Amino acid sequence: MTPQDQQQQQQPQLQSIGAEQVRDQDKIHLVLSYISILGLIPLLTVKDSPFVRYHAKQGLALNLIGGLVSSVLAGFMGIGCLLGLAVIVIDIVAIMKALKGERWNIPLVTDAVAKF
Repeated sequence: MTPQDQQQQQQPQLQSIGAEQVRDQDKIHLVLSYISILGLIPLLTVKDSPFVRYHAKQGLALNLIGGLVSSVLAGFMGIGCLLGLAVIVIDIVAIMKALKGERWNIPLVTDAVAKF
């Protein structure tokens, strides 16, 4: 094994797609960011990655806003169920974009996060 190969093995694995670099240890936190209340875990534990904190805040806001609105609309002919499904689809798309290193501005949600 050459010294160059040893250096490559010692360097942390980074996935550089898009504008951000996604570290291997951040991938689980990015997924947790968009799973309901579990978004608190990366928000409270990850201090060294603004990218993870961005997605944790956005995921919590998305699930909070989506959950409240779908609860209010639950009695109106299934609109609440459809909204709940829409939030799940948006969560999945957001997870995929986060793992690719993209910051996705979700309408209304990103604006709400920016205010706090």
